[in-house]
Amino acid sequence: MQKCAIVACTLLQTFFLGGNKIFSYLCIKQNQRTDMILTNRELFLLIICTVFYITLFIMVLQANRHKIQLLQSRLDNIHAMQKMAVIEPRQDVSQIFSSQVYLRIKQYLNDGSCLDDKDWKELAEIVNDTYTGFTEKLFSLYNMSDQDYHVSLLIKVRIQPKDIATLTAHSKESIASTRSRLYQKVFGKKGSTKDWDDFILSI
Repeated sequence: MQKCAIVACTLLQTFFLGGNKIFSYLCIKQNQRTDMILTNRELFLLIICTVFYITLFIMVLQANRHKIQLLQSRLDNIHAMQKMAVIEPRQDVSQIFSSQVYLRIKQYLNDGSCLDDKDWKELAEIVNDTYTGFTEKLFSLYNMSDQDYHVSLLIKVRIQPKDIATLTAHSKESIASTRSRLYQKVFGKKGSTKDWDDFILSI
């Protein structure tokens, strides 16, 4: 009887110890599986991030390439304009300086007043009559505001910057900023106010 009790206790102990070992083994396996799941998730996120950054890099590269192509096309267009300006026939430039609108401009400067819409329209007409397609050329390079266009028109008829400020009701600093900004927009690089003036006079 005592032997049976000892054997029974031994079996129970073995059962419980064995069960504990099995439970521990199962827990280790479960933890290993959980670690594997987390690793797979991390790998998946890594792949997603890599694909995202590669796609972003390609998009930026293509955008920069497109911008360079547009700039090169614009520069080619500018060179063509300047060549045509040299060889194409034009009206006598003196007609600008003897025109009614130019004489009014001189009077406006004496009075310290600016041009109205009718004056701008008349000035644009005589400039385009003398320099064929001047306005069209400008807007083919950059979508100018009225202020940008007016400044460029006055440069074309050789009005001084300080007088442009008076005729457009802007400060001299604003006129300088407009000229340098336009050069950078059109040529894709920084330039001086004189660089823009020289370009306007060359087309």
